[in-house]
Amino acid sequence: MSEPIIRCEHLGFTYTEDEENTDTARVEIPALSDVNLSVYRGEYIAVLGHNGSGKSTLAKLLNLILVPTEGKVYIDGKDVTDENFSEDDLFDVRRKVGMVFQNPDNQLVATVVEEDVAFGPENLGLPREEIRRRVTDALNVVSMQNYANHAPHKLSGGQKQRIAIAGIIAMKPDVIIFDESTAMLDPLGRAEVVRIMEKLNREEGITVINITHYMEEAARADRVVVINDGKLILDGSAKEVFSDISLLHRIGLEAPQGAELIHALRKDGFGIAGDSLTEEESVETLLAFLESYKS
Repeated sequence: MSEPIIRCEHLGFTYTEDEENTDTARVEIPALSDVNLSVYRGEYIAVLGHNGSGKSTLAKLLNLILVPTEGKVYIDGKDVTDENFSEDDLFDVRRKVGMVFQNPDNQLVATVVEEDVAFGPENLGLPREEIRRRVTDALNVVSMQNYANHAPHKLSGGQKQRIAIAGIIAMKPDVIIFDESTAMLDPLGRAEVVRIMEKLNREEGITVINITHYMEEAARADRVVVINDGKLILDGSAKEVFSDISLLHRIGLEAPQGAELIHALRKDGFGIAGDSLTEEESVETLLAFLESYKS
């Protein structure tokens, strides 16, 4: 197997905060502990965990927004925790690993859509023609080419998120991390962003890491990682992870709704065969069971 594009070894992070009503005391809040994780080029990974589990902290460590308090992170073979890691190295890593945040307003910086998408490539010092080509290509990928001259603040939440994604695509990263990027969207906007994730992964070859609390989103990924109380406790295919529904329940998570329904029916004695990860699979499994049950 090839060298992973991201590798974490015994990764940990502890937040330090001032204790209330005192000028000197500091409180340490562990967020991640002893995380070992390898991400390979072209993978489509979902990261799950309840609120406060540490999954967003992991995202910020992989994008170097935070610096680990223990362990190592390697990006494309480079040790980003090395004491000799320079500003130029940091800039290079952030070109390789892009991040789309939960609130698109935090990533929109210009008053015109195409200028916003061009912001990243301009900071790379690219020629004007290359910038123009990248902006056009990125807007086409997210189906927002007809909004190039619009004001971002007048767009819907889903449209704003697509513009934020286009701004990252225009930087041509190897990896894009989506940190709860669908959490503030309505179901239609959420479905559109997930469609773009899959398109980027399968058609553009970009490694996608989707940090989410939507089980239906995670079920569409090739691989699912589960973090609980700062520790990585599950790592496998979506089918493997969601087959252990009892464990998911113990840590405050659920399987996708279709899988939960079929799991409950099986517990009640119904002999339902077949997969039930995605909505489509669950519908097919239930329809097949009803047909066999009638006959």
